[in-house]
Amino acid sequence: MNKYEPVIGLEVHAQLLTKSKAFCTCSTIYGASPNTNTCPICLGHPGTLPSLNKSLVEFAVKMGLATNCKIRERSTFARKNYFYPDLVKGYQITQHNDPICYEGYIIIEKQNERKKIGITRIHMEEDTGKAIHDLDFDTLLDYNRSGVPLIEIVSEPDVRSAEEAHKYLTELKRILVYLGICTGNMEEGALRCDANVSVRLTGSDTFGTKTEVKNMNSFRNVEKAIEYEIARQIELLENGEKVSQETRM
Repeated sequence: MNKYEPVIGLEVHAQLLTKSKAFCTCSTIYGASPNTNTCPICLGHPGTLPSLNKSLVEFAVKMGLATNCKIRERSTFARKNYFYPDLVKGYQITQHNDPICYEGYIIIEKQNERKKIGITRIHMEEDTGKAIHDLDFDTLLDYNRSGVPLIEIVSEPDVRSAEEAHKYLTELKRILVYLGICTGNMEEGALRCDANVSVRLTGSDTFGTKTEVKNMNSFRNVEKAIEYEIARQIELLENGEKVSQETRM
């Protein structure tokens, strides 16, 4: 038996295949010329009023039903305030206290065994714009993606290895693509994953200090990043050091 046990929770953002954005009628087509699929609403101009896209709700409920979630008859939106150039309004419209789908699960298969991975919540939100940093001059901003509908799928901390994380993500993608609500294309940003990783002594009921690993662009890279982070945290603990709660890129 290993001395340490990983505890992993995954947050998956899925960009939805609606024809228009979450709160306006702008197109969601990928690959358009920069800043052409925009309007005063998704650019956050003063006095504009968002109008909810019915398909966003329908797609979120579809995913909730496919992942054995309970569905709220009444759910509300909230503002998540932060300041970053790609967030043109200074806040993101998302859900907080009462997400539309909650307390679900999916089943993964591992070495002829079936394991249930809990889903804490699935909530609706809008995407941000895209910041382009890797050119020879200042950062460029494309707001075509601003306001594109997303669902965020948050797992319970039930994943115990990088392999299980890979299988969970593969199953989520399979469901999203089967339902016809997401392309599942990570290279285009249609599917994005953040991993919350901690380790604890095997048999312990107490969670260790977690780190969040972000900006991974393939399932294989998610698996490799989790493996690396588990090894890094174990090495710290074995050397008598502490794990710092932080976001790692």
